[in-house]
Amino acid sequence: MSAVATREPAAATERPQRAKASPPLFDDGFTLEDRVLRAWEDLIVQGRAACPVCGGSMAAGSPCEGCGSELS
Repeated sequence: MSAVATREPAAATERPQRAKASPPLFDDGFTLEDRVLRAWEDLIVQGRAACPVCGGSMAAGSPCEGCGSELS
């Protein structure tokens, strides 16, 4: 038995087109990490914070009133 190398058709070797980049999740320059850390600090100091996901209200020990997200 022997092996033979053949050239693949051009269509199989072409690179696929890249999808358009999605818009940034946050457009104010803060990262998700920045938002989570700020929420933790606010929960510790004030007992309430803005949800890092939707901006709704969170209380210490409770999920967000807007989207149900929790920090743990």
